[in-house]
Amino acid sequence: MPCFDRFEIDIISALSSQLVTAFEKLDVGPLTEALLKSLEPRQGVYQLFHKGALVYVGQAQSLKKRLGEHHEKISGRKNIDVADMGCKCLYVHPNWTALAPEDALIKYHRKLGKGTCPWNGNGFGPHDPGRERETTNKPTEGFDALYPIRDDWPCSWIKAGEYTAYDLLKSLKGGLPYLLRFETAAPKSQKAHPDHLSAKVKVATDGMPAKELLKLVAKKLPGWQATAFPGHMILYKEHRNYNHGKNIWPPN
Repeated sequence: MPCFDRFEIDIISALSSQLVTAFEKLDVGPLTEALLKSLEPRQGVYQLFHKGALVYVGQAQSLKKRLGEHHEKISGRKNIDVADMGCKCLYVHPNWTALAPEDALIKYHRKLGKGTCPWNGNGFGPHDPGRERETTNKPTEGFDALYPIRDDWPCSWIKAGEYTAYDLLKSLKGGLPYLLRFETAAPKSQKAHPDHLSAKVKVATDGMPAKELLKLVAKKLPGWQATAFPGHMILYKEHRNYNHGKNIWPPN
């Protein structure tokens, strides 16, 4: 009989099993502003539900902030009502985050083979798809295809008056519940493009729709094109046809 052997423990499986058990003890709470205010800004894992069905599991350094971002994102989409959303949350000790509890939960639910967590890996996350996705002209899939942005979102925080194109774009980007990306002075730079600093834009009324505000900016920038996609809007100095984007300005 040998005097040595290997010992291994599947910590990830043990973690996922215990997390699932802990989640099962929780009720689904409504994803409302009142609930968000009650959360602590601590790290942990969470589940999102749409009309009672589990659609997404995630991990965040601040559950309060991340669930607030999800609430905002869903509010700015067509074909879905944030009132139909629910959530469960578990605060997790920092020692456990290195074991990627989010990945453990995703693997667990996908093994069930019942179509759980359909929003994981389909574009629901907070990451910018980037120029590569736009210029390859691939068809829109997943969350954005099902729930496109409300490009008519009323921008109540933008009041009537005169702005530089840059100031208006910054304000628009900061308040929209979806991504607005525009060209800067250089790739990966945060410095304003000179065209945006020199152009003046007059906003006629308070709370204009997002698409109309972006059109006002584009009209003041010769050679620039504003385009809306199912998941976001862009403004670049270009003349390009996108198979899955619609020109806001200039007209096709």
